[in-house]
Amino acid sequence: MISKKTMTIQRSKTHGNARGFTLVEMITVLVIAAVVGAVILYRGSGNEGAKAVTEVDRLKAHLRFAQYLALNNISPVRWGIQINGQSYTLVRNLTGDGATFDQPYNLPGENSATHSLAPLSATSVTILFDEWGTPYNRATKLGSNATITLNPGSQSIIVSAGTGFIP
Repeated sequence: MISKKTMTIQRSKTHGNARGFTLVEMITVLVIAAVVGAVILYRGSGNEGAKAVTEVDRLKAHLRFAQYLALNNISPVRWGIQINGQSYTLVRNLTGDGATFDQPYNLPGENSATHSLAPLSATSVTILFDEWGTPYNRATKLGSNATITLNPGSQSIIVSAGTGFIP
């Protein structure tokens, strides 16, 4: 049987060193909290790069949508995206001349045929696709790959000449 005196000695041995946090432990916790706070603040304030990546992905999807519409139409109708600096529009060219456009449909996920890129800007260009998915710069078939660049961030989209492939 354990006596009362033995229990008191055992209790004091296990709890005898518990006096609170040391100064070193407190400083360590504060330094870690400061580093985590700085990382969160840094990531939250600089979202221009993330916005550029998102807009590049959205523009790629809209270019592919225009190509899909063109593949499901007959000549001379061409579908495409007309980029004007801080916005772009889904367009249809009924005559195949690359000059006269209408906007019969809204872009997927949008309330209109036009999408704003602001505060970003993009290379001004009109990319049209024919019934084979071949890309055109207005009325001229692309002789080399077309590059669309979004700034700031210098994010690029390449439309392959001949096939219209958008990686």
